Amino acid sequence: MGKSFDIELKELRPKLLALTRKFCRCAHLDSEPEDIVQDVLFKLWKTWQSGTEIKNSEAWAVRATKNACISCWRKKSATAFSRLSGKACTQDNLQNAEETASGTSPAAGLEEDDASAILKRTLDSFSESTRKLLCLRSAGVSLDEISAITGRSKGSVKSSISAARKVLIQRLNS
Repeated sequence: MGKSFDIELKELRPKLLALTRKFCRCAHLDSEPEDIVQDVLFKLWKTWQSGTEIKNSEAWAVRATKNACISCWRKKSATAFSRLSGKACTQDNLQNAEETASGTSPAAGLEEDDASAILKRTLDSFSESTRKLLCLRSAGVSLDEISAITGRSKGSVKSSISAARKVLIQRLNS
């Protein structure tokens, strides 16, 4: 940093604030952009105080701001994910799958009960992470968002969901 910290701060703050506001608006975050920028600038100040050389403070601050925004988004997604995950999510999915239309014949009701039992056993046989992937996907979460939430690549998420669906279809058809 060639300039004093105060000068750097005055130049960076509006850029970082605009970036954070745009991210929060696009990601539908309730986080306050001012708080995120304040945290990033504090980290910059601590880094500057420690004597660590930063060749391009603007690039460093923009990267740190993007990372902070993504962290806020992941926390929000993790909160939504925890509400969807585990047994509650599986039970909700099973309830949706088990709903039968009124006025169906007893034989049709028995077939649906069998299918629901197979579905429940199959879902219970999957690993916790696979069940969470299926729950998120069935809740309408995009592959990109699931990838960001779980920290897995989009291809890995897609292939895991595809493999689980194949197992479900195979067991329901047998």
